[in-house]
Amino acid sequence: MKTISKIMLGVMVVGVCFLGACSRTRDAIGTDTIENMVTIGNWKSVITAAGTDLVPAGGRAEFSKQDHLIHYYNVSGDQIRTDQFAFSNGTKRMTWNNVEYEIQENFVSSSKTLTLLDPASKKMVVAFYRDRQ
Repeated sequence: MKTISKIMLGVMVVGVCFLGACSRTRDAIGTDTIENMVTIGNWKSVITAAGTDLVPAGGRAEFSKQDHLIHYYNVSGDQIRTDQFAFSNGTKRMTWNNVEYEIQENFVSSSKTLTLLDPASKKMVVAFYRDRQ
């Protein structure tokens, strides 16, 4: 009877450790995946909470890892503005224009959207959308 109890206790301890490790690993993988997803390709629309699209019709936005800027281009390919961005290591947070926001998406839930939430109110501040191809 003591052997069965020890085995059950061991299985429970291993299970708790495994679940804890999975959560941390999932979040770390999620941060890396989101960062890679964001910096590859063009974003066709960047909507603020006020309903303003920062990308003009036919334009695009690109995230640059080299200078940590979001470059906005018009339909002719001319750069019209930039915004700063940075990712917080190990967390699902992104700093946009020197303000830190939470990232709504899970690690692989969407490659077409990136939504930044106000950490206090949990309301959308800005949403980035890729062109549906």
